[in-house]
Amino acid sequence: MTADHGTLLPGLDPHGHGRHGIAATALTALRRAGPRLYGVSARVTASTALGGLLVTAAGFLAAWPTFTEIREGAVQAHLDEDSYAPDGSRVHTLWVILLVCLPVLIALLHAGCAAVQTACARATAEQGGNSARGRSRFRPVLGTYALRGALVWTPLVVGVLVQEYFTTTTFREYTAIVPKWEYPHLFPLLRYGPPLLGLALTLLLRFGWALAPTVAATEALGHWAALRRSWTLTWSRATAWLRALAVTLPLGGLTVGLYVLLWSAARPARSGTASLFLEWGPDNTYAAYVAGVLAPIAVALLLTGALVLPPAHIVSAALHQRLTRAERPPGAGTTVRTAAAPRG
Repeated sequence: MTADHGTLLPGLDPHGHGRHGIAATALTALRRAGPRLYGVSARVTASTALGGLLVTAAGFLAAWPTFTEIREGAVQAHLDEDSYAPDGSRVHTLWVILLVCLPVLIALLHAGCAAVQTACARATAEQGGNSARGRSRFRPVLGTYALRGALVWTPLVVGVLVQEYFTTTTFREYTAIVPKWEYPHLFPLLRYGPPLLGLALTLLLRFGWALAPTVAATEALGHWAALRRSWTLTWSRATAWLRALAVTLPLGGLTVGLYVLLWSAARPARSGTASLFLEWGPDNTYAAYVAGVLAPIAVALLLTGALVLPPAHIVSAALHQRLTRAERPPGAGTTVRTAAAPRG
């Protein structure tokens, strides 16, 4: 399989010496293809929002009997002039429904990211005059996103589960984090150690595989091969991981900062969403409260993706091309051979 890395982005010469930095190269590509990519991003965001709304509606329908029981308990407690807190088993049921819906919502977000990633790869390839490289790679990119997400989050989830097993005790319907009598002296280590270790491994894997979707979109590799290729590019030499860190940290900070800003701007809509739910739906204050909490989160998440994904993927493509050229010896030409890998 032949992969021509010399036609993906402007700003780099055929011998691997950049005429411009990664930022300048990405800005040039974004200026040329930006309107089209943001159009794709807008359509993807609308489709993701519609799918997420359907999943959320299905979750509310499944949770409605529990919401009804909680509401009836609150009304009865009010009539009895007594305090009321929802039963722990009902709250547990709501958490289970949320956990069932969450993978579907994450899959929708991954599909949206893969669609924008594919469009960015196609645009940069077409700008370089390589129309064959612009063919759709949506399914491999989506599979790479899903595989990377499952592997990256596994250490953190395992760490939290270990913490819960050794430090959490259930008293009737209530749950509390307390030192179990078997491990009184190890409580601080067991409570904070596994989650922190899992978080460290998660960040390490996420950084090493940051370029995996870009590799899947541009080098026609399968899921596992894309992960291995991204890991090799990132950790091949000190300059590679420093350059990758210098690119990924600002992108991550920009994404988080923009999400917090949009979430803060949308938060006042919580009361309006709850009122709208109560006006047009059943009179259930608990369901209305949940709807009011979810609305600003969904709006901020979707707008963040729509604004950040096109430039982030363009920068990722520029970084991938720069690291690919840097690993080749001078004068090696513009075409490199990569072993064909089965598509995962």
